[in-house]
Amino acid sequence: MKQNDIPPVSQMNELQEAVQYGETTIEYQRKILKYITEIGSSLRLDMDTNALFKRVSEAICKAVGFRYSALYLSDGTGYFRARATTGSGVEAEEYLRQHPLPETVVAQLISEEYRMSESYFIPAESLLWKDDQINSFFVMPDEVSESSTMYEERHFSSDRFWNAEDLLLVPLVSGDNNFLGFLTPDAPLNGLRPTGETLSFLELFANQAAVVIEGARLYEEAQQNVEERAALIEIGRVLSAPEALRDLETVYQTIYEQVKRVMPADAFFVTRYLHATDSLMMDYLIDEGVRYSPFEYENFPANMKKLLFEEKLGYNFATAQEYACFTNEAELEFGDNLFGNMRPSQSLLFSPIHYGENALGLLSAQSYQPNAYTKRHMEMLKEISIQAGIAITNARLNSELREALKQAQVSDQLKNHFLMTASHELRTPLTAIQGYLELLGTFGEVIDEEAKLRFLNNARRACEELVLLLGNVMDTSRVDQDGVTLNLGPVTVLEAVQLILEILEPTIAREERPVVVSIPDDLTVWVDDLRLRQILLNVVGNALKYTPPFSQIEISAEEVGGGTLSERLQSLGRHDFRATADQYVMIIVRDWGPGIGEQDQSRLFTKFMRLDSALNSVQRGAGLGLYLCRQLVEAMDGHIWIESQGIPGEGSTFVIALPRYTDEAGRMG
Repeated sequence: MKQNDIPPVSQMNELQEAVQYGETTIEYQRKILKYITEIGSSLRLDMDTNALFKRVSEAICKAVGFRYSALYLSDGTGYFRARATTGSGVEAEEYLRQHPLPETVVAQLISEEYRMSESYFIPAESLLWKDDQINSFFVMPDEVSESSTMYEERHFSSDRFWNAEDLLLVPLVSGDNNFLGFLTPDAPLNGLRPTGETLSFLELFANQAAVVIEGARLYEEAQQNVEERAALIEIGRVLSAPEALRDLETVYQTIYEQVKRVMPADAFFVTRYLHATDSLMMDYLIDEGVRYSPFEYENFPANMKKLLFEEKLGYNFATAQEYACFTNEAELEFGDNLFGNMRPSQSLLFSPIHYGENALGLLSAQSYQPNAYTKRHMEMLKEISIQAGIAITNARLNSELREALKQAQVSDQLKNHFLMTASHELRTPLTAIQGYLELLGTFGEVIDEEAKLRFLNNARRACEELVLLLGNVMDTSRVDQDGVTLNLGPVTVLEAVQLILEILEPTIAREERPVVVSIPDDLTVWVDDLRLRQILLNVVGNALKYTPPFSQIEISAEEVGGGTLSERLQSLGRHDFRATADQYVMIIVRDWGPGIGEQDQSRLFTKFMRLDSALNSVQRGAGLGLYLCRQLVEAMDGHIWIESQGIPGEGSTFVIALPRYTDEAGRMG
């Protein structure tokens, strides 16, 4: 409070001063007593707590002619806050409100060494020279320096007169000896200094005011309970609406509006923890009325991890410095601590959002004034975070339910598609087998040996095709349900290719296909031998099935480093491969058919996938071969992809990359 323009300290006693002003001591005391009695009665009629606190602060000044006073009340969280001031000016009043007194400071002020009657008188020199600068809590810093020269001369009579910078604390104690707070009257207008006798009048007024303040605080608490209950009911009402399952944005907006209803909230945000990626998503952020777009943190801030996982009851940071100490950040001007308008908050509340034992995110209300939040605010935010946890969980479960329903519908469509495809594709080779067997059974005695051999070869090829189709179906089912069982070991690439070419020889010979093989005989991969042949049989078989007769097929292989392979795939826009070996072998199957357009390439390795051109061709298939190839290749730490411009005649290139094995060093990678 301001200390300027204070009348000089007089050596006159109270009676002399009273006579100077035309009053006797008794008249002066009667006037005080009458005023205190009247104001004490009138206070009981005022249920507006803020107005009541202001009247109490003003009344104690008027009672004995003080210029300044402040009313401090305990907030129940370790601080005494200035709830009303008189004569201090707007700037100083705001300063006092932003600098509540810690209980430790109050304990020093109400020490027995300063006790006078039921009050406490702290001389100016005690305030000035205390280690923790208690005086800085009561006046603004520049005012301390301006008034510091006034400490040089002091005059104390036997009645212990007050100086302008001395501090008087008149306690406010309820009937059950509960210390509610205190009044700090200061600097009489008329130069009169209250003695122990007039101090008793101040204490009488303080006792009356304490009774009224306690009642007002109870009324204020009841009103606050009503507001808090109404806020929770409103949030619950929104949560119970069917739209809440699909629209978290509206839920967050309602929570923000209700938070503002019961506490300061210059800024407010809800972050959501993404378990699958161990990352944090800013779902909702509003700062000084401006709504910002959601975003995902590039990195999970360490301070957010501490807030989310280390304390379920939440955090109340009274100042920016407290938060800086918590986050180990010297400055709050940059980095992950700031967002929105990039202005550092001065008071911060954080409440983790949990559902059971699962951490779901964070709820935060923030103010640009220090010491803005109380323990009650923290408890209220915790209650609201429980509601937010229910909202997020319900929305997630609803989303998962919708996704499961969508997947079920897709699965049902796939099942129907598979049954239609399988019945068609399996019927064709079965019909061929049945037809050739019937021809042999009916006309076996009359047809020549060459025709018999041709019928038997055709029936055998139909059986091989049927076995491949059924094998793909069965293997796909095993891969989806139980994963892939592998028997890994060194396999020579050239030998595997030669084995599958022997199987495909009838087709190659019939269509007069030139097949060029360019594979070094020392290239060995670390794979399952049977699975590698199955992969090659599908890929090379497709090259034969979907390209014109007489067109060439080329099969080659080469060694490539893991880094080089990753760079090649990234240049093709494929970022789903991570090299796990130092060296790989790329098996390349090239054809000169119609090619495959870029728009179809991403779908090529999915289940039941057959391109429109394949569906309209005479070639058969269940759409499982390439899907199975991808599953098997990736299970062996490899990668399979296609390179094609979709230009007829230029064809397609399928590449299978698998970890290399060398006899000298064992498996590489």
